Amino acid sequence: LSADETVKESEYDLKIRPDTNNPRYRVWFYFSVRNARKKQVVLLNLTNFSKGKSLYRDGMSPLVKSTSRPHWQRLPSRSTYYYKCPRHKMNYVLSFVFEFDSEEDTYWFAYSFPYTYTELQHYLHSMDRLNLPFYKRDLLCRTVQNRRVDLITIGPEGTATSGYKVRPGGVSGPRRVVFITARVHPGESPASYMCHGLVEFLLSSDPQAILLRKHVTFLIVPMINPDGVFNGNYRCAITGNDLNRQWDTPSAWCHTENYHIKEMMQMLGSDPSLSLDFVIDMHAHSTSMNAFCFVNLDDDLTKMQRELHFLRLLDANCKMFSLATSRICCDPSKGGTGRRSLPEVLGEHTHCYTLEVSFFCYQTQGQRPTAFTQQGYMEIGKQCALSFMEYYKITR
Repeated sequence: LSADETVKESEYDLKIRPDTNNPRYRVWFYFSVRNARKKQVVLLNLTNFSKGKSLYRDGMSPLVKSTSRPHWQRLPSRSTYYYKCPRHKMNYVLSFVFEFDSEEDTYWFAYSFPYTYTELQHYLHSMDRLNLPFYKRDLLCRTVQNRRVDLITIGPEGTATSGYKVRPGGVSGPRRVVFITARVHPGESPASYMCHGLVEFLLSSDPQAILLRKHVTFLIVPMINPDGVFNGNYRCAITGNDLNRQWDTPSAWCHTENYHIKEMMQMLGSDPSLSLDFVIDMHAHSTSMNAFCFVNLDDDLTKMQRELHFLRLLDANCKMFSLATSRICCDPSKGGTGRRSLPEVLGEHTHCYTLEVSFFCYQTQGQRPTAFTQQGYMEIGKQCALSFMEYYKITR
């Protein structure tokens, strides 16, 4: 938050801190409250949202946890209101009512389930200590503020020492490679949970995970924009740039994350011993339900069918993913995104998708909407991995 103001004893106006060096984006919030009275009821107004269209209009509500109840829960939607407010120059305001039940507790409120840079580093350190022979963690680059941009490689036995070049015995042809990225937009924390679920499954002792590692190497950048995440931004890096509009000609200094990732992908794409089959960029969506994909439009119907094949498998395997709401898109406003820019340098054999998931819920046919949980987001990542099993027809 950037400011707070007491309207009256039981009502407070709060202002969302804009993204660093870019006042245009004011969406993400994550703040704490202390020194409340037991049974004190308050009305909290977040008064300066920059987005008009929002899932708050469709029943989404903020998350809350406390010292004594450390797991995130959604507030009742009946206590949440999203509207244009005359008192605040017709800005969009999110208001919600909350009753504190303990004087000793600290309470936290958030736009979505937080997944911080520190959490990621703790998790990767714990994986490092396991000394898994099929896992490798490298420093891809450092950000403007000197934070790590990690590159994880998961593949067959020997990956820990040889990286993505390792070729297990009995597997012929070019080595299959899938490149996954997440969190280019720092406020889209559900993307981190999807990526976490994918990594957890790939590192597991599940027989299908073992088979998948034998045949396919996964290169994963779990957090493209750690500066933005650390500073509590919604969309931008510390420089004020939306990194997902900088893929055409990224600057080695200003967009260092894009620069090094693109360089890595071009190196993979030009190596005849490898086949870079997929580039999937994980995001969260603030106005849509379900998980779904943005797919590039192509005039070649045969190639278009190949583009859609993996999505059909994911739709069949994952009840939270919807092929019907996926979008074949060549919208000019999406220019400079990884999905639009990278195929121009990687070639037509590489499938580039944006995998989106709702900040709020999914809805299967004939059923009421179901709110996402952290575990639900992680399950999408796992089902994504299992769909690769079917795509590559891996049986042994």
